[in-house]
Amino acid sequence: MKSSLIVVGKALRYNLPFLNYIHATITKHLDLPDQTVYIDKNDKDLFFVLEESIAHADEIVIVTSNDSFNLVNKVIATLGEESLELKGGMLIPSKAVRFEDNSYLLDRSGKHINVIKARENKQLPPLLIQNSNASALFSIINIDEDSLKILVEPLAQNYEIRITPTTIVDGWINVEAISNKYGNLENFFKAVKSLLPQKVINHPDVIMHIAQCLESEGQTLSIAESCTGGLIASMLTKRSGVSAVFKGGLVTYSNEIKESWLGVSPETIDQFGAVSELCVREMLEGVLNASLSDYAIATSGVAGPTGGSIEKPVGTVYVGARNKKGDVLIERLLLEGDREYIQTQSAYHALKLLLHVGESIFLKSEKMS
Repeated sequence: MKSSLIVVGKALRYNLPFLNYIHATITKHLDLPDQTVYIDKNDKDLFFVLEESIAHADEIVIVTSNDSFNLVNKVIATLGEESLELKGGMLIPSKAVRFEDNSYLLDRSGKHINVIKARENKQLPPLLIQNSNASALFSIINIDEDSLKILVEPLAQNYEIRITPTTIVDGWINVEAISNKYGNLENFFKAVKSLLPQKVINHPDVIMHIAQCLESEGQTLSIAESCTGGLIASMLTKRSGVSAVFKGGLVTYSNEIKESWLGVSPETIDQFGAVSELCVREMLEGVLNASLSDYAIATSGVAGPTGGSIEKPVGTVYVGARNKKGDVLIERLLLEGDREYIQTQSAYHALKLLLHVGESIFLKSEKMS
């Protein structure tokens, strides 16, 4: 089953916060659409773009701006050789099988088309389409894609499963698993877990997995960030319920704040610099002492595009994780990309180290559901 997301209206395309909200909502229903199309209502090819996109997908969500909704409804009705009727206060194609406020669903020869009107700063109307694919998203830690293909792809074939792996950072692969007609996702997961014990996270959201594991163990986490500027704290607090385990984070951007808030030694800064293993080690100790948490994460690096040197070029980042027992892992990274991508990679590398430091709770062997 192929899915498509079509966004009509220039105002939606360039309102990035609202567009991100749209994408996050859609992907809860369609996973990641196979095709995403952006087009303005005044584009002369609007009719043909909608026709072509609908022709090549089985499940289609069309999100329109407030001023594009009626035009799109006319085009959709024309494509289906339907008239427009007033239903639920909307002038929509007559054969809509379901409709709610600013949202309606069509079933055309097995194709499901959901058109919704999106308004900035408002909650999206209800999505009336549901993903019909039997699929799941999981993660494999401490393995590369070549090894995954050698080990996991044969299992996927045995259980009639199609997998699509993507490397989040080195040592962390997200895998989408989609069941074919006679596939068995449950047995596939059991086989993968048996093959790769303490490497598989059977949860679509690793950060929620971390939070749930901490809560089940009655343990907590705090963070000290420099180059990531609060990004990891933001990633955590986007998840509802994380307050049960996340005590807080310190953005210690300047050397003075690293010293006064976290107790990083001035000698460490002078001799090794803020972008160093020893500085991150002391940041971890400082945030654990300040928060009395069970686990800590810390980052310090050069995100660029300026600030690099021969010894520490742009993309040089140190990340670390530690528990209160004193187990600590620190990694020196040489990352590539623009500033935002370097920061994001740094955050995921730090979370990966947390998984390893807390392996007994985050990567423990368990029956996969």
